[in-house]
Amino acid sequence: MRKMVLVCVALLLVAGTAFAGQNPNLLIGLDSTDPPTGANRIDNPAGPFNVYVVFMQFGNGGGMLGAAFKFDRTFSGYKLETVNLLGGLSVGDPESGYGWALATAGDCAMPVGGVVVAARLQYLYDGVTPGTITLLPHDTDGAVAADCNNDLDVWTVYSNFGVNADAPEAPVEAASWTAIKALYR
Repeated sequence: MRKMVLVCVALLLVAGTAFAGQNPNLLIGLDSTDPPTGANRIDNPAGPFNVYVVFMQFGNGGGMLGAAFKFDRTFSGYKLETVNLLGGLSVGDPESGYGWALATAGDCAMPVGGVVVAARLQYLYDGVTPGTITLLPHDTDGAVAADCNNDLDVWTVYSNFGVNADAPEAPVEAASWTAIKALYR
């Protein structure tokens, strides 16, 4: 059964690869509040806290039907829970070598206040080693999210996360000379 679910999610995400990159502005980030306030660091002596996966700047497809990503976590503690807030299939684990793929239950998840909060993870920080969570592309599907037109958009990280440490800086997307000239037309 698990293989069947993996195959279905992989087909959903791979089916639109010919249209990948329809929205070059889609952003993904991590926040400690819902609704998001831009809080990408938490100073916690020890105890539980939540991290939310947030998407914003949607293109013509409106919201999203699913997404794939992976975490690189360096702080000590335990992941207690992972919740797909899109309401559909959830395959894998964000901290596994494979990554986590999420889908809606069929209806498109439309932005509220300009954002879609796609997932919630609860951690228990043991108070020993501070560290970070860095967003990475899914090992199989890459850095993608399916929009409401079922086109695959490539996301860019706008915010990673820190626990008793500064969040790692998000990489800056390279711009071509053509893209720069287009800004001044």
